[in-house]
Amino acid sequence: MQIEIKNKLNEKELFRIKRMKEVIKTTHPHGHKEYLEIIYLTQGEGMHQIDHHRFPVSGNSLYLVMPGQIHNWELTAIPRGFVVMVQKDFLLGHPLYDTLFQTFPLAFSSGYRLENAGPAFMGIFESIENEYAARQSNYEAVVQTYLLLLFNLLKREAHMERSQPEPPLLKSFFEMVAAHYKTMHEVAWYSGELNVTPKTLNANCRKFLDKTAGAVINEKLTAESKRLLLYSQANLGEIAYELGFTDPSHFNKFFKRQTGVLPSVYRRGIS
Repeated sequence: MQIEIKNKLNEKELFRIKRMKEVIKTTHPHGHKEYLEIIYLTQGEGMHQIDHHRFPVSGNSLYLVMPGQIHNWELTAIPRGFVVMVQKDFLLGHPLYDTLFQTFPLAFSSGYRLENAGPAFMGIFESIENEYAARQSNYEAVVQTYLLLLFNLLKREAHMERSQPEPPLLKSFFEMVAAHYKTMHEVAWYSGELNVTPKTLNANCRKFLDKTAGAVINEKLTAESKRLLLYSQANLGEIAYELGFTDPSHFNKFFKRQTGVLPSVYRRGIS
């Protein structure tokens, strides 16, 4: 079975909102090419897997499936809620474009429980639905404003506003990872270039990201691995060498450790 890369939007369609199909279903792992899917459920039960993360399905839950991510449903009760599809180009020139599609590490996680904020999020999705249905003048800008509100509320729910600004050390580290992750995989190299010890770099990453510096590098490598596996014609050996692995077997081990499946399985299907 192939991993399907779905495109539910028409060729020139940049945005859509619809109600979640109210059916109990189990879906095959699939991805969405070049668009973000935002799913808000007011009720439902089961599991929702996004890449290698498994989230329990419940009411007042929200999920983000980024371009290139693989997800599938194992629903055991009828779901109700909304599905929003946002092509990258819909947000060109908007502050959310960089936040969602250009920020490294990813600004938002994949799953949220919104137990105490259900009415606020329900109101946003209903307002977006109304704007999309009426399509009055400038409705796209109004929808973008609602999306900005939605993600600002997500920040609040996730306690993403930090009491201290991100230190210059981490900003420099992120810039270096973005520039050198294909050739340099070791924390010690980055810490040396930044004139700090690996312990100091790791401590800063743990404090502000709740993950190690090595995890940051691996996430960048994994994201690019998925992009190449899904959208390029390069074979596995070529991808391995492009990403700085001296042997394809090393790439296989790295990818399986990060995702739970081999690169060939990720590209061709789940057996």
